[in-house]
Amino acid sequence: LLLLHEVGKAMRRDGTMGHALTLRPYQAEAVDAFFAEACRRQLMVLPTGAGKTILFGAIAKRWWEASDQTRPILILAHRSELLDQAEQKLAMVWPEAVVGRVQGSRNEPLGNVLVASTQTLVLVREIRPPGLILYDECHHSRAEGAVGALERLGVFAEDGPTLLGVTATPTRADKHALGDIFERVTYERTILQRILSGYLSDVRGKKVKIPGLHLSAMRTTAGDDNAKDLAGALNDQAAIDAVVEAVQEHAGGRKSLVFAVDIAHARTLAERFRQAGVAAAAVDGTMSETERASVLRDFAVNRLRTVVNCQILTEGYDPPDVDCVVIARPTRSQALYTQRVGRALRRHPQKKDALVLDLADASEDKSLQTFTRLMKTQTKQTDTLSSVSELEQTEMPEDTSVTAWVMDALQAEQEKTAAMEKVVESIHLFANRSRYRWMRIETKGHEVFAIEYLEHRWAYWVRDGDAFWPVLERKNKKYMPIHDRAMPLDYAEGVAESILDLLDTRYVEKEAEWRKLPMTPKQRDVLAKYRITSDETWTRGDAADALGERFAKRHVKDMLERLDFAAWQAAFQKPQVQAWLQAKLAAFRAYGEQRAPSVVE
Repeated sequence: LLLLHEVGKAMRRDGTMGHALTLRPYQAEAVDAFFAEACRRQLMVLPTGAGKTILFGAIAKRWWEASDQTRPILILAHRSELLDQAEQKLAMVWPEAVVGRVQGSRNEPLGNVLVASTQTLVLVREIRPPGLILYDECHHSRAEGAVGALERLGVFAEDGPTLLGVTATPTRADKHALGDIFERVTYERTILQRILSGYLSDVRGKKVKIPGLHLSAMRTTAGDDNAKDLAGALNDQAAIDAVVEAVQEHAGGRKSLVFAVDIAHARTLAERFRQAGVAAAAVDGTMSETERASVLRDFAVNRLRTVVNCQILTEGYDPPDVDCVVIARPTRSQALYTQRVGRALRRHPQKKDALVLDLADASEDKSLQTFTRLMKTQTKQTDTLSSVSELEQTEMPEDTSVTAWVMDALQAEQEKTAAMEKVVESIHLFANRSRYRWMRIETKGHEVFAIEYLEHRWAYWVRDGDAFWPVLERKNKKYMPIHDRAMPLDYAEGVAESILDLLDTRYVEKEAEWRKLPMTPKQRDVLAKYRITSDETWTRGDAADALGERFAKRHVKDMLERLDFAAWQAAFQKPQVQAWLQAKLAAFRAYGEQRAPSVVE
């Protein structure tokens, strides 16, 4: 956590401005830790949003180049969404890899990287013996069928393949440990560490009691409340109303993901939200993939503001603009609870923080998981914070963000050690990694983030499917991609800001001093010209934001009329186009490096 300013600058740069993606510092540390470790079955614990599949790609590439090219690399996961992510992210860090899918009716065994479904291998689908197995969400590896598949792959033999499992939740709800699968945890980072270093969104918790609900007397199954008993208690109309009212009171305007007990509970909650005027829908495992994809697409483009789900969105689904998780299905499992909270932790330019609403019983059952208990546990697992007595002695206050809680505790102990001063400074620096005021613009069905970095010059991230192209506007309405493919939003942000960092962009920073000054007469006149209502309390920053959004829509419209993402993607398959992009980006780097110190400052 002792992050200094120069490290912070590197952390903001989540990618090179060109062909292959540069790892974040902790991802590079994890790769080095894997290759430095002698044991053959390793486990890494990384929270949601840490880029586990990017890490897989980097390890696979280095293994192939340095270790063994006679046997394929196998990426293993239990769900199609995770396999899709693995293919997409692998292309970002190792574009040259030949990927074969082994799942269901697809049998493509000749790639140097095989992306396979655990269920397909459980059914004894034969593949070439791998030299390295990368297991995503490996807390599922203890399941009986998965253990059998690993045995057939030779994992437990003395000369078997190397195994790396990655998960955010190494403990299981059924209490079975992973120690008989993996030999050692070789790298670990907590949610709390990722929040304090600015890679995950700040988050706060709020507990809402449901009148008359008592869970302590319920039966337990596999270490958690019996689902049938829980459904009977929570499908009660008063409990349904309490959930909807709590969301309206505490999460009004937030984009919410609700976790329900069962299918009936999910559908009833969704209907009750609609009756309350909230655009909502339910998703569950009985729906077809097409139906489910349609609901999630509507949620992605904000036609829906609330989605209620039953046991299907706990892994591999974390749209960055979700800023509220509602635990309408209480649980005693820390692993399951952590997965749910993780759905709202990805960063987003317009997201101040995330909110976790815990729906608790009237008796305050101490064995139920809550957000404050999760964060208390995380402080003990975070080396730099585990000895902070202020955190040990106090519960995290409800409705207080994680960074505010830690900052208060650290400042209370600042006089005890100089090291704590550096921690406090680092948290101030990275609580929100983006220094820039990106504007979100929606037009013609496209989601675009825009910023004017020089007069009449704009930088953008433009949604293309589930990813974003970082784009720079140059002279005469010419547009240049800053990377050779679309990327997840947080990586696209890092790539775009790596360009802005090279330019004199002080005036578009969030905390620029000029923003606090009174609005100028010229700004007032331009606002009146465009019929934008303002008042005497507006600052120059307020006026600039309102005008910027108005002008951004015009620039975005022009840009979208000129761009052809499919043509870009095809062009970047050609070596000469790759070389052209590298030369252009090298020129930007040279410009940034050669500026006079006074300009840089």
